[in-house]
Amino acid sequence: MRKRNGIPIDIPSARKKVSIVKTKQPAEYNKYKTFATMFKKENGQRIWATVPVAHPDFKSLKKEGFQIVEVWNKGEATA
Repeated sequence: MRKRNGIPIDIPSARKKVSIVKTKQPAEYNKYKTFATMFKKENGQRIWATVPVAHPDFKSLKKEGFQIVEVWNKGEATA
């Protein structure tokens, strides 16, 4: 953006080009559709976790004492 007589002037050709960084999604990204939000209280603090329900870590977190707060589907809007 240039200034002429103290007034900012937008010149599209003078704009800085923004480089776009493309990231790859993890291989397991589309594998799971249903997730659970869980928490556990430890040393006076709440520890939150979001885990796919079908993943083996879900059962291990339940055994560690995590409580299920919400079960939701990926891509589902919540209001």
